[in-house]
Amino acid sequence: MGRVRTRESMPPTVWVLLAAAFVIAMGFGLIAPVLPQFAEDMAAAVFPQATVTATSVVISAFALFRLLWATPAGSLVARLGEKATYIAGVFIVAISTALTAFAQDYWQLLAFRSLGGIGSVMFTVAAMGLLIRISPAHMRGRISAMYGAMFMIGNMLGPVFGGTLAEFGVAVPFLI
Repeated sequence: MGRVRTRESMPPTVWVLLAAAFVIAMGFGLIAPVLPQFAEDMAAAVFPQATVTATSVVISAFALFRLLWATPAGSLVARLGEKATYIAGVFIVAISTALTAFAQDYWQLLAFRSLGGIGSVMFTVAAMGLLIRISPAHMRGRISAMYGAMFMIGNMLGPVFGGTLAEFGVAVPFLI
């Protein structure tokens, strides 16, 4: 007969990471409704014949830099630790997103979004390492699922609020 396990509460640090995942995902979602138009306006000034392509490059730059920096981010976690890398990554995303609101041209916008991708992969890799380290072994699956769920809920709700905030100006969601 198997052992019946009672529902054990998660460590407080896990709850902090779950809440942070939700807030960070909300932030990503906030800019989703405005980023394409913002990028298109900037791209049109530089590439009037290839505005859609140039806009797509800005949108894809974030993901490209996440991909390119995934391995270096893992090395940073190993060298600096999860907490330091996580905090630095969140800080980089916050600053680069705020700077995006003040981008003066296409190239600045592309640079700020690329920098955001680097920060994003830093905190993502660090968060996974930290979650694995602080989660009791028998709770890791549940905690991982909750982390993913919090990120998805934030991604779903963010655009709703971002669209509403855009009524006050295209730059507002980037600053929030």
